[in-house]
Amino acid sequence: MALILLLFLGMSISYYEVDARSKNLPDMQQSFTRSLNLKSILPTMNSDFECIGIYKQPAFKHRLLKNHKIQLNPTFSRYTMQTRLPFMEKTFQIHNSNKGCPSGKVPIRMLKLRQEINYNFSESQPENFRQYSRNPYQHFATLETTPSTTYHGASAWISASDNLLVQGTQYSLSQIWLQNGPLSELNSIQVGVGVNPRVYGDDKPHLASFWTGDNFKKTGCFDAICPGFVQVHPRITLGQTIEPSFTGGLDGKDYIAIKVTQDSVSGHWWLHVEGSDGSEDVGYWPKEIFTHLRKGSSLIKFGGEAYGPPNIGSPPMGTGKLPKTSFPNSGFFARLQIVDSKFRELDVNPIDMKSYCDTSSDCYDLLYHGDQGAQFRQAFLFGGPGGQCGV
Repeated sequence: MALILLLFLGMSISYYEVDARSKNLPDMQQSFTRSLNLKSILPTMNSDFECIGIYKQPAFKHRLLKNHKIQLNPTFSRYTMQTRLPFMEKTFQIHNSNKGCPSGKVPIRMLKLRQEINYNFSESQPENFRQYSRNPYQHFATLETTPSTTYHGASAWISASDNLLVQGTQYSLSQIWLQNGPLSELNSIQVGVGVNPRVYGDDKPHLASFWTGDNFKKTGCFDAICPGFVQVHPRITLGQTIEPSFTGGLDGKDYIAIKVTQDSVSGHWWLHVEGSDGSEDVGYWPKEIFTHLRKGSSLIKFGGEAYGPPNIGSPPMGTGKLPKTSFPNSGFFARLQIVDSKFRELDVNPIDMKSYCDTSSDCYDLLYHGDQGAQFRQAFLFGGPGGQCGV
């Protein structure tokens, strides 16, 4: 149980800290701009999911959502997450043959699978996590905001690789964190690409998420396993497999475009992924399940997290290659944006960002040097092979 709970508990961390502008990457922009054959991909719904009535989904078992009225669409207008480029029109594909659920129903992970992972946090969480002690075998390579201000969202292109060797209780994540509140009451939404055999039963990348409203004391779970996340999209949902395509692109360089935005009217936190027709509204975390995130986020992080028990070691992160190599071999985050206190969507400012890594650069690393041209804009390379990364 303790090993499963480690999946998203990276809150109290001893990092080494480097100013985001401090690394000199003279050929990084050239490496980025050489690679034009990226493909944006969407999750695939398979037999692990069933279609159920939209008001019968697990979210409405939450005591604070008994009388909740579903918001079918965000109040802001539909838009693409970023300006679409000519190469995207040629290479973007939705790798999903399933037409999704019929009207009035949404895809939810099968009940049997939900029950297998639906643990009671208040009873099963180890004492060391209640005291916010970091597990020494949990490692991070992240870029995070530094100003003490309010954010209402974040977005990024996140690379997805389906050839990571992750086994047993290991996991490897590439995700966005949105957090607020003191550590003892921490509110957090985390979403991105996750490889976790113990949770998903395979070593494939999934659209993975986690949330908590009290630093994992009594609330929080993966995806939509426990009551909380409200699903509205008939086909795309949390926990689905992300299936890269290798036709006409760089092997392993597919990406998924993810955005989490707080609705300025309802206060709910919406999850969007980029589709061929623009931004697809997957669903939302209702404001009612949070205390501090109701007001916005005070911290945003982008990057990787990995865990491996001492007898196995740490798994690969990103693509498994260190970012000191060229772009085609490295994991990446591109088009990093935040939604500021006035609900304006802006590229991150390098002056306001710091990079962190808590291992030697032989295990994992992160290289960020600001703007990387019109295609990638604010972007960084990250990841590494893992191994015996120390404590």
